[in-house]
Amino acid sequence: MTQGLDPQLPPEIETFRSRSRLDLLSAWQRRGTDGSWQGALADPWARLHRPDWHARGLMAWPRGGQTRRLVLELSCPPSWRGRAPALARLVLRWWAAAAELRVDGRTVHRGDLFDSSCRWALPQCWWEGKPLRLELELRSPLHDDGALMLSRIEAEPLDPADPDGLLAATRLELEQLRQSPPGEPGGFHLLGHAHLDLAWLWPVADTWQAAERTFRSALDLIEHHSELHFGHSTPALYAWLERHRPELFGRIRAAMRAGRWEPINGPWVETDCVLLDTASLLRQFQEGQTYSRRTFPEWEHQLAWLPDSFGFAAGLPAVAAATGVRWFCTHKLAWNATTPFPHRLFRWRSRCGAEVLALMSAPIGTDGDPLAMERYRLEWLAATGDAEALWLPGVGDHGGGPTREMLEQLDLWRDNDATAPQRHGSLRDYLRRLEPLSAQLPVWRDELYLELHRGCATSRPDQKRHNRTLERLLREADLASVLLGDPGHCLETSGWRDLLFQQFHDILPGTSIPEVFEQAEPQWRAARRGACRRRDRALRAWLEPGGTPAQGTGAEVEPWWWAQLQPLPAAPLTLRLPAGHWSLREQALPSQPAPSGGHWVQLPSPGGVAALQLRRQRQRPGAAPPLASHDPSIVNPVRLETLAAGERWRLGNGLLWAQLGPLGLEQLWGGDHSPQLAEPLQWRRWIDRGEFWDAWDLAADYRQHPLPLHWQPGPVLAEVGPLCTRLVWRGRCGASALRLDLQLRAGCPWLELNLRVDWRQRHELLRLELPLQHPAVRWAADTSAGVIERIAAAANPREASRWEVPAISWLASQSSTGGLAVLLDGPQGVSGSTAALGVSLLRGPTWPDPGADNGAQRLRLALMPCAQGWRQAGVAPAAVRFREPCWLRPAKGSSASVPGSVLQLGHPDLRLISLVGEGQGECNGRGSPARLTVQNLSPCRQQLELGGEWEVLERIDALGGPLAAAAGVASAGTHAVDRTRVGPWQLASWRISRRGRRRDP
Repeated sequence: MTQGLDPQLPPEIETFRSRSRLDLLSAWQRRGTDGSWQGALADPWARLHRPDWHARGLMAWPRGGQTRRLVLELSCPPSWRGRAPALARLVLRWWAAAAELRVDGRTVHRGDLFDSSCRWALPQCWWEGKPLRLELELRSPLHDDGALMLSRIEAEPLDPADPDGLLAATRLELEQLRQSPPGEPGGFHLLGHAHLDLAWLWPVADTWQAAERTFRSALDLIEHHSELHFGHSTPALYAWLERHRPELFGRIRAAMRAGRWEPINGPWVETDCVLLDTASLLRQFQEGQTYSRRTFPEWEHQLAWLPDSFGFAAGLPAVAAATGVRWFCTHKLAWNATTPFPHRLFRWRSRCGAEVLALMSAPIGTDGDPLAMERYRLEWLAATGDAEALWLPGVGDHGGGPTREMLEQLDLWRDNDATAPQRHGSLRDYLRRLEPLSAQLPVWRDELYLELHRGCATSRPDQKRHNRTLERLLREADLASVLLGDPGHCLETSGWRDLLFQQFHDILPGTSIPEVFEQAEPQWRAARRGACRRRDRALRAWLEPGGTPAQGTGAEVEPWWWAQLQPLPAAPLTLRLPAGHWSLREQALPSQPAPSGGHWVQLPSPGGVAALQLRRQRQRPGAAPPLASHDPSIVNPVRLETLAAGERWRLGNGLLWAQLGPLGLEQLWGGDHSPQLAEPLQWRRWIDRGEFWDAWDLAADYRQHPLPLHWQPGPVLAEVGPLCTRLVWRGRCGASALRLDLQLRAGCPWLELNLRVDWRQRHELLRLELPLQHPAVRWAADTSAGVIERIAAAANPREASRWEVPAISWLASQSSTGGLAVLLDGPQGVSGSTAALGVSLLRGPTWPDPGADNGAQRLRLALMPCAQGWRQAGVAPAAVRFREPCWLRPAKGSSASVPGSVLQLGHPDLRLISLVGEGQGECNGRGSPARLTVQNLSPCRQQLELGGEWEVLERIDALGGPLAAAAGVASAGTHAVDRTRVGPWQLASWRISRRGRRRDP
């Protein structure tokens, strides 16, 4: 809420205003506690509790859904009677969750936080002296105090000549505005718009109804207003209309073909852009662009419309450009409290060099106020040097779109020489006019950061957990389908679309009402089950093509399949498997009983995507479990040393060592024996009441409000052995019970931390802080579509303002002697400085969801020393191995051969993003073609090397089209080495084929 009373104006303007405006704010009455009617503006509450609003002349009352009922007897001033014919409008603007205006007992307007104003035309009888009884009922928002910001009568001439000078005051203001700074006359490019959140303060079912109302209203206005153009986003919404409202969809398509309705799409939904892994972000654009191109072929689809997402990862331009997007449009860059974003029109470039043109648009949810429009146009002119501004009239957030009153207000001023010219048109036409400016635009080579959304990575951890699990299952299902060679199986997209919908920018960040998450829960679960079934069915068909029952060597021996579904480096893996004696290729595997059931087993993992067949011999009842305490075949066994009379322990496996004692984890050493921690690991608790939007924001001063957090004296040993040693530490965070398991496995380069919390806190923040022994020079973290690297000591206010950023699966410090990485089961909000790394674990916002984070929570992290730096230590593949479990199932059928390693990429810095079948059938003895996307997570060029079973057919873009040589990459006809080269940080795609015949399920 930014608008209040008008600024002080010269006397001549005030004189003219008195002819056409009648202020009503001080005339409203409310019933006092004694039952009498009193002046509402004189209520002392605003002066005492909101002095800032009181100073601006606003009528305010307390938050929390409290209702303010106002009445007013409205009569036409005698001085206004007898004029030339005019139209009087009651103009209101409020900050309220609900608003209802009644005139003489009849409701004439309803609104809310988004439809927050009205311009109701008074009847002719009012001019003739009949008083009107106005009743205004306003309900304050739950998260903020309510306010009536504007209440007045405005008279408009019906005669274009304006004989009574009703527009004179506004004309003088406009002339005053346009005198400074002088410049081109410029103009406005108008596009009707209705921003519609798929869920927020309403459930998804309400969105479909709001969309139907909005679209019918927009179509009716298009029919009655010959120049109006309307634009709307979201392929998922159009797909719903196409299926469930075909008649309405047909009308929209007719308006599109006429050029009056513009699809301004991009991704499948207006997605979150910082909490998704790269595969999901890419799939958002692939699904959105493919649907738009197929369904709306008369339009070019080269723009991404994301006006309201909560920040934008630095790698987004690479993903967008790979799917044919040239323009990126948002308004959200205005959401910075201390360091305004410096550009409104710029080139946004990823680390790999891919870029899009970026437009910071006009505000969404605006009307036709000529003064607001001219102020914005002058700001746009000063920022860009371009005199024509885009203006987006229409009620937003909950739909609505342009109204008849807005269009009448625009028409009132369109031919007035005091205003800049207006023309209606499409967004594409406007962007096309800006294209020639591209060479002279500034270049932004970083994320687009929002200071007012720092809490989104931490709120509602259950949504993040659902998202990362389903992301993994869908990627694995796609990969398994390619391994099987089943093209029809690969074409299933329902699971992906279920995920993409839940990644909407008010669902995944956890910033909606409870009903949204209650309704999302069964959808998450059903989508997970479907993806799991699809993956398991394809893997079994690939591994067991014969379908005959598996044969064991005895009644108690069972064959089991183990599969690694990421192309990771070869390494020994220590896993907990079902109880029994395990072997691989007739060789017994080291084993250790686990107190919670099953056995720890170490097996040699081959590199790449791989599958092995293990054998399990069931343990006979009463038989002694297999022991591994002296097994020389264990790679990097865990060793435990007791120190200081049993109060401290030191455990290590040759790759790292850790010391634990009364203060928890007291020190950590890497393979080079360099200490990592300046002090013991710190679990910290603070008061956090957000800034303004509770679930979105972290309080900037939260570190000034610490709270105690109590641990029991020292951790206790829970299990000891050469394959796994674990200690447990218990504590309390206010009313919330804590349990921390610290675990080290044989051959594992990280120390795992499992925190279980029964979280009951409100407006608090729980964080993990890692004091660094070696001051960091830089720090890095993975984000959507890439890696961000920052200097540890902020050099300017903009860098200092980014004290909390989202990370997907890891962050790492870099000092002159190495560094320390934190692996996440994420995403999480993280921080980095010269002295410490930090991870935000849990919050307790109460709006819009009163119980957002409460309940049983489990958070997994790991600490990994990296002596030579995060890239040299393989932090990125280690994070994948940490958060993505291997596939393990008992074999049901026999196999003539065990696949072993079936897919590698050629270098550890090449990360598999997706491998998806295209379903084009078999050709020339090859299996079905598949689309492979890889990202190079290094500053060096790398070569893709898939191995003997695979053949690279051609280099393509992310939508499967041929990649032009002009894009800076070799085309299909060039040398194979050039065709498979991947530039620094580059996202690249190929069409590949696996040699051999497809195996039928």
